[in-house]
Amino acid sequence: MSDGNLPQQLETEYSPVATEPGDPWARAMYFDPDVEQHPAVRVIREYFPGAIQDIVRFRDETTIHIEPTLLRDICDMLRKHPQVGLNMLSDLTANDMLRLRESPRFDVVVLLYSLRNRVRVRLKAGVNDGEPAPSLVPLWNGANWLEREVFDMFGIVFAGHPNLKRMLLPDDWDEGFPLRKDYPLRGWKEFPVYNTERTVNRVRTRWTGRGV
Repeated sequence: MSDGNLPQQLETEYSPVATEPGDPWARAMYFDPDVEQHPAVRVIREYFPGAIQDIVRFRDETTIHIEPTLLRDICDMLRKHPQVGLNMLSDLTANDMLRLRESPRFDVVVLLYSLRNRVRVRLKAGVNDGEPAPSLVPLWNGANWLEREVFDMFGIVFAGHPNLKRMLLPDDWDEGFPLRKDYPLRGWKEFPVYNTERTVNRVRTRWTGRGV
C-alpha cells in the first residue's frame, strides 16, 4: 500500500484525544484486558486483514506480530491514522530467536509512540536469514542509523534503505555478525595476543577484599 492508496480518512488532520467513557478510541482502550479492543489491533485488522500473526500483552505493553512484507505499510497507516496517530519511532532493533523457535529466526522490533495519546505499541516482524525487511527510512529519517546497526550486528537487510552499510564494524569485517546467538564469544578467527606481561602493578581499592 503506497501513500497514494491510503484511505482518504488517514490524510485528515488528527482529531482530539478521545476521553469519553465507552469511546472506542479512548486511551483506556489501549490497556483493555481484551487485546482485540486495542485501537491499533482494530485498525490493522481493518486495513490489512490477515496481517496479524500474534498479539502478546504483558504488563500493559502490547506486542503485535505482523506479516514482515507489510511492516512499512502498517507503520505508515498507524502513523497517519486520525485516532491512533503512532507518529514517533522510538526504537528499531532485532532479536535472534535461535533455539527458541525453528522459523523465522529473527524478529525485527519496531517501537512506536503516539505523542497525542501517550501510548506505546511494539511491532514485531519475523524474517529468516537472508530475507529482507522493508526499510522505515521513507517514513522516519531516524530509522536510518537504527537499521544500519541492525544490518551490521545481525546481518538483516532492509529493502529500500538509502545507504545500508556498516556503521560500527570496519568496512572489511568478514567474521559474521556479533549479535547473533551462534557467534563465538571471542569471534571466529584466532588472533595473536601481544603484551601478555603486565606492565602496571595491581592496585587495590579502598574496600577490603575487593581487588581491581
